[in-house]
Amino acid sequence: MNVTVIVISILVSVICVLLAILQYYYINYKKATFSKPYEPLFTDLIVNDFRTYHMVHYYANDEDNYIYKRSSKDYNKNKIDSEVEHCLKAALAYKVSGKNDKALRLFEHAAAMAPSNPDVLIQYGEYLEEMHKDVVGADELYFKALTYSPNHQVALSNHRRTAELVDKIDYHMFKIIDEKRDMLKEQLRAGYDDEVKRKLYYLHIYHTVGIEGNTMTIPELEYLLKTGMVVAGKTIQEHNEVLGLEIALHYIKLLTGANIIGVSEILEIHRRVMGHVRPLQSGIFREEQVFVGGHVPPSPEELPHLMEMYVEWLNSDEAQSMHPVRYAALAHYKLVDIHPFTDGNGRTSRLIMNLILLRSGYPPVIISKGDRKKYYKYLKLANKGDLRPFVRFIAYSTDETLNTYLGSSQFLIHHVESIPIIQMNQNRNV
Repeated sequence: MNVTVIVISILVSVICVLLAILQYYYINYKKATFSKPYEPLFTDLIVNDFRTYHMVHYYANDEDNYIYKRSSKDYNKNKIDSEVEHCLKAALAYKVSGKNDKALRLFEHAAAMAPSNPDVLIQYGEYLEEMHKDVVGADELYFKALTYSPNHQVALSNHRRTAELVDKIDYHMFKIIDEKRDMLKEQLRAGYDDEVKRKLYYLHIYHTVGIEGNTMTIPELEYLLKTGMVVAGKTIQEHNEVLGLEIALHYIKLLTGANIIGVSEILEIHRRVMGHVRPLQSGIFREEQVFVGGHVPPSPEELPHLMEMYVEWLNSDEAQSMHPVRYAALAHYKLVDIHPFTDGNGRTSRLIMNLILLRSGYPPVIISKGDRKKYYKYLKLANKGDLRPFVRFIAYSTDETLNTYLGSSQFLIHHVESIPIIQMNQNRNV
């Protein structure tokens, strides 16, 4: 009996060794390596200081721009509320008479009262397109109308027209971002003040934890990270959020040299960012169903398979052939959509996003805590089917981050907390 057990143990050990060798060979020689067209110079900027619900299905449509819900069906036009109809008529009358401010307010009011009415959305979009030259906003409204009425001919026609224009606008935006990135690379090679790097590093941490509700100021978190001493008046959780993020950022810096991003790396990112806040739940998938507003993420049983699919996409040629900013934004959203953790999904997703950007030659992008509402608004819009507004938001954030890095060194040192990271003109209601 003992001999049999020993033989079996030896065989199992040999098999494990062979599997490990095969896995190593596959990862290093067969698996497509991560596309790194640019030297990751900006890692130096991470300083070394110390279901009743509709199941969402992904479809191959226009390169991952959209998520369609299978339950979409035509809206019943007979259910248009009389107040909404009156509001639309008044808005059109004001438009004809040249009173555009009043017309805009009435279109916004009609869209707020009937957010799923395709006719309201279409007329609002046509007004934005004609009177405000807001092709991007109009296209979003036409697409939203199609999610409620996929066969609406006016919405289809309008969307076909505006989508092509929006693609050109987005292409131009990415081109400007790339030009600014190259300017910053030259500036960094010429010599970048260490004090500025340090201030920008603290600025990044300030906004990243701030968007989750952390109230620490930049001087306070700088004091905490430099001394390890407690900041008076701040909660233990706020301290731990800052400490965890710094540890995670240094891990991200190490990962820029890795060939692929796997599930284990994502778990390690989460373990570091949440290890001080929720030590028992850090680095592991959630074991209960969660609800995020009106969005219901997948069940715990689905998570291992969905995460394997996620990293397969993350390391695919298809994903890595996208513009890096778009790729990073989609990687961010897809992980948030799966929502694999009890807490810390947003922070982990933003770290994955910045890992992709760092590996593609961009600095770590700052999403301003002042734009918290916009950030969650665009995530919510993505949950409804259209990912483009969220991608566009991340692109604007990237652009404004580059503007910040390219700005005056002395201004950054003395006024770093007042820097306007994002100035997006998004006051309209969509």
